[in-house]
Amino acid sequence: MTKTLGMRSLSTAPQQRLVAKKKRKRSLIRKDANKDMPGEQKFVVRQTLRAAIRKGLLGSKDERITARLSHALIEQAKRQTGIKGDTELLEFALANVALEDNFPATMDKLAGTIDPDIKLGF
Repeated sequence: MTKTLGMRSLSTAPQQRLVAKKKRKRSLIRKDANKDMPGEQKFVVRQTLRAAIRKGLLGSKDERITARLSHALIEQAKRQTGIKGDTELLEFALANVALEDNFPATMDKLAGTIDPDIKLGF
């Protein structure tokens, strides 16, 4: 009689790595991003983090940042976003800045480029 070793087959290893990668990605989107926060805030936080993940901005945590900040600033930001953890708050804040669409600068560049004789329908 042959004993079966508790080894995984080689064909399932890539699939298991893919599943683990998806789990790590999902954990980045803080699903429990505080059930107390209003739906709109939760939506904004979640969508911002998802956009950052899609752009490859979130993933491995290979940098460390240290800062001395006002306690009042941190607490107000946590209340405003509904995020409880310092790391998650900083991730959200940096993702928000990194994903900025520069709308005001774009509008300044476009100022005066539309023909004043165009009928806009009002």
